[in-house]
Amino acid sequence: MAMEGQEEPRISDVDQAETVTMPPTTGDGPDPVDLSADQQANRALGAGPAHEASSGRHRGRTILALLLLAVLLLVGCWFGARAFFRDRVAPGVTLGGKMMMGRTSDQVRQIVDQQVRDSQVELKGEGASARAGLKDLGVSVDQDATVTRVMTAKGSAGISRLNPFHSEAVPLVAEQDQLAMNKYLTEHFIDRQDRSVPSTIVFDSGAHAFRAQEGRGGKGPELGRVQNAVSSLIDKPGRRLAVGLVYKDVGMPISLDTANQVAAQANQRLAKDLVIKGTDDDVMTVPAATVATWVKPVTDLGKGTMELGFDRQAIQQYLDQELARHLDRDMVTAVNVKNTKGEVVAETTKGVDGVRVSDVPATADLVVKALVQGDTNPVQARAEVTPHKEQTRVARYDVPDGDIWIRVNLSDQTATAYHGTTEVKTFPICSGSPYDGDWSDTGTFFINVRYTVQTMRGPGYVSPNVRWVSYYNGSEGFHTADWNYGGIAKGDPTHYGSHGCINMYEQDAKWIYDNAPAGTMVKVEGQVPPGPAR
Repeated sequence: MAMEGQEEPRISDVDQAETVTMPPTTGDGPDPVDLSADQQANRALGAGPAHEASSGRHRGRTILALLLLAVLLLVGCWFGARAFFRDRVAPGVTLGGKMMMGRTSDQVRQIVDQQVRDSQVELKGEGASARAGLKDLGVSVDQDATVTRVMTAKGSAGISRLNPFHSEAVPLVAEQDQLAMNKYLTEHFIDRQDRSVPSTIVFDSGAHAFRAQEGRGGKGPELGRVQNAVSSLIDKPGRRLAVGLVYKDVGMPISLDTANQVAAQANQRLAKDLVIKGTDDDVMTVPAATVATWVKPVTDLGKGTMELGFDRQAIQQYLDQELARHLDRDMVTAVNVKNTKGEVVAETTKGVDGVRVSDVPATADLVVKALVQGDTNPVQARAEVTPHKEQTRVARYDVPDGDIWIRVNLSDQTATAYHGTTEVKTFPICSGSPYDGDWSDTGTFFINVRYTVQTMRGPGYVSPNVRWVSYYNGSEGFHTADWNYGGIAKGDPTHYGSHGCINMYEQDAKWIYDNAPAGTMVKVEGQVPPGPAR
């Protein structure tokens, strides 16, 4: 207990100061130790140098762990954000002042369409006014290219793409047609009899050619203010601007001679069909009449110039619809037949590389370039090629009782069926006539199409209800020929020959149909005899 009138000793510089009471000394022995007080002091002051070092190490490890956790969180956020924005608009991208961050391509397309429709110019002239959209004023907006530009704004990777403080305003991807603008303003604000009309070119569908159409001098609109408004809307769409029109008296803006020169150049491009080449021998031919719809002269009414140009957007739209349809090709696996020795005896299915048209915009650029330069060489389309695969089928033709196959001997006019090297059955036949290209081709073939009954047609003949047909080489095959039993009996194709098929008795043709499925090898060899073989 503390002594009266004396201040109890205190320990300072602790969060909560503790009072330690020293007990009175009794007897001759050592002073007693207050274990409770020592524990309290240890808690207040620490447990000595060893404990302090251990505590420091513990705090260091804790700080290091927290820093590592923070780094992992930052890395996780970075990769998460990059994954989220891979197919979405990056932060800081705007279109027409509208934030596009995080939007998908479909959402961007809807916004582009709406902003193009909302982009208008209020025009006021002498006693007349009109509200015109971008299309009215000769602007062609490439919606797909605009969407692509928005989606790829700020690059495709890196910190700068995800930096919200790095902004990028995306304009519309568009082309302006000065002639179309001039025509709209003239028709809406100037009386017909007072109008200035530039010479131009028109396509005469009857003559399949362009011709010049002469213009005249008169009153025309000043295009500068309207062009400035249109350019402003292309840079920042979705607004409505007001423009006051100014008129002036002008001579013929484009001369007839200039139009004649451009018409002649356009007709040179129509003299030969445009050919777009795929892989191998695959080509797509674009008719001249279609190319004519792409002609779009580039004019400068202020300078009085006109040059031959082409509507790239129309070209790409056409290629988007037609290119793949004409040049795409499915991959076909090659099927080879080998005997038991590993020797290739035939190719039952020819391998074909797969082709898929790619990068249509790049091909459209090449088409525009060829047309502008008058290059008549085929344009090479961009395409991805998938090499065909190969598959091998082992046929047991060279062992006893192996796979079925048929040998047609033109010399003795017989067809013999085998199972490997084992002869099964021989049939009398009458093959194709040796005249007028009707002979039966020699070589190795495989049965591919079969009919129980069919009406056969060819140059100069129709044979209805032909039974047990097994084709092996285009239009050549085994079948019943009840009209030619005499020729079969004699084996005389020179006088009774077919148009290339192997004529047989009905029971024999049926045996072939029943026992030789699709894929059966047929070997045709020998020479047609000059007369009866039997």
